[in-house]
Amino acid sequence: VVLCHPFWKRVFNGDPKVVGQQINLSGKSYTILGVMPPGWSFPVEDAQKDYLTPLEPFIQKVVAQRGAHSFTLVGRLKPTVSLKQAEAEMRTIAARLAQQYPDTNTDRGVSLVPLHQDVVGEVRPALMILLGAVALVLLIACANVANLLLARAAVRSREIGIRTALGASRTRIVRQLLAESFLLAILGGLGGLLLAWWAVDLLRWFAPRGVPRIAEIQVSGGVVAFTFLTAIVSTLIFGLVPALQVSGSNVSGILQQGAKGSTGGLQAHRIRAFLVVSQVSLSLLLLAGAGLLIRSFFNLRATDPGFDPTRVLVLEQSLPRVRYPESDQQRRFFEQLLPRLAGLPGVESVGGVNLLPFSGNSRGSTFTVAGQPPIPEGKHPGAGHLAVTSGYFETMKIPLRAGRTFDQRDVKDSPLVVVVNEAFARKFLLPNVNPIGQQVIIDRDDPNPPPAEVVGVVGDAKHEALNLPADPEFYAPFAQEPERRLYFAMRTASANLAGMDAVVRRTVQEFDKDLFVPKLAPMETLLAAHLSQPRFNMLLLVVFAGVALVLAAIGIYGVIAYSVTQRTREIGIRMALGAQKGQMLKMMLRQSLALVVVGLVLGLLGAVAATRLLAALLYGVGANDLTTYAAVVALLGGAALLASYIPARRAMRVDPMVALRHE
Repeated sequence: VVLCHPFWKRVFNGDPKVVGQQINLSGKSYTILGVMPPGWSFPVEDAQKDYLTPLEPFIQKVVAQRGAHSFTLVGRLKPTVSLKQAEAEMRTIAARLAQQYPDTNTDRGVSLVPLHQDVVGEVRPALMILLGAVALVLLIACANVANLLLARAAVRSREIGIRTALGASRTRIVRQLLAESFLLAILGGLGGLLLAWWAVDLLRWFAPRGVPRIAEIQVSGGVVAFTFLTAIVSTLIFGLVPALQVSGSNVSGILQQGAKGSTGGLQAHRIRAFLVVSQVSLSLLLLAGAGLLIRSFFNLRATDPGFDPTRVLVLEQSLPRVRYPESDQQRRFFEQLLPRLAGLPGVESVGGVNLLPFSGNSRGSTFTVAGQPPIPEGKHPGAGHLAVTSGYFETMKIPLRAGRTFDQRDVKDSPLVVVVNEAFARKFLLPNVNPIGQQVIIDRDDPNPPPAEVVGVVGDAKHEALNLPADPEFYAPFAQEPERRLYFAMRTASANLAGMDAVVRRTVQEFDKDLFVPKLAPMETLLAAHLSQPRFNMLLLVVFAGVALVLAAIGIYGVIAYSVTQRTREIGIRMALGAQKGQMLKMMLRQSLALVVVGLVLGLLGAVAATRLLAALLYGVGANDLTTYAAVVALLGGAALLASYIPARRAMRVDPMVALRHE
């Protein structure tokens, strides 16, 4: 055995002397050959393993079974061999096997997938969308800072005009203004890194298990370098515009005008307007994406899985192959344990299944249906294949549509029977014929497998994905197809039974005191774990959209506040000539809302195009959902109105006599 580093630290306190010693695992003695390095994880599975043992001699039995496809193969190409060359060679091998074993290998090919693609392929679209959201937030923040710098530059225009008149070159002024911008960027970058340092642990805790290599995420040297590079580039792009704008102003005009009524010039006004429009439109993009993911998540959560997970506790019990090598031993153990679990206080019913819904495990088998036209070998249809005990359908509340479920009649030596779900009956059984009594011939190692009679039809229960229709499945009695692992579903009288773990552990270990008994897991928790990836995507995008909304509101507030300050003299003159306070408020709001409306229109056009990228992550809602867009426009429009109203109210409180003396 080779130990994984966390297991070695946890069990042996990191003692290097354990190499060469014996360890007992599941009743069998193993020699410790070594310890894997820290940070190593198994490349093709999410769960962290404790130790690694050789497949031999078990692998030899599996290789002899032509229908077994339960292993993942990992290979390293030679340096001179391309992926296309390897695929071509594998196609040749597959064709040769199809000729040699037509029953099992006809139309069966080989797919070579780069390991990186296999590991990150499923989460890559979501991660790229989140990266895009980060970029949009950065652009909004930069536009905000650029607007503030423009306002600051306009306030300092007289100072800069005097310095220019005294001989300061434009290059020197631009360099000074850029240096101030760089200081802001560096301080912002440092603050961001400190927040990131704290947030990484939160991110690791919150992220679903399906995110590959999540444990390796850290604020590394590369992250620090990227952060400061981003800060520098952002400064060059968004700090340069205000610097060039103010340094290129007409010196004599500035000195003659002073600061009276100056708004920084028409060009500066246009730049500020462009930045506000950009912030609003980019914020709407993020809010639209977040809104769609919110609706999609709640649609997914409201989806009926086909069974009732409430008050169901799950025990995943495995038997070591060393002590329970024979199927009769496995059958006997679980058949004796089932009634003992059913008799525990607080337990209403118990049922067992070899593959629990949303446990991450699945199995399928090919078959034929008696009475249908012959199907060539190798082209038999396939469906999900499960083994369940009596009481399973009742415990999970999977409804019975026709016939019966399994009971004491279905034992090892009784005629083979199956229960099928509605999807299986619709797709595969003979139409216009009572499904009860039809026969399914499951492909097995036996060249002449006996048929199994359909004795019942149950409702469709989803096993792998809530966002997809239930797959066709058939169920066999566990007594006729025993395995070393069985999931016990226990429906309890109360949602929270304190001490249930200890009671179940004692009950199981009455049959085998050396057996490891895992902790019970609520079925609702397992189902919620299936929703962890869409929940993760939704909440992160909601956070980014919320930040964007706040930044956009701050940007609008800043522009209107600056405009009120710069137009104080003008406002005073208007009020001295008889303008009402309400008219001043409307004037300032009109200026703001005109920009907001333009931003909303552009943002909607962008959202219609951009949200199509979210289509693969959505469920029960279209990428161009009008209800979501209307809600987002109302939210952003309301925030913009509030951000405009607060500084615009200052225009109503201007004293005309004070305003006429304002500089």
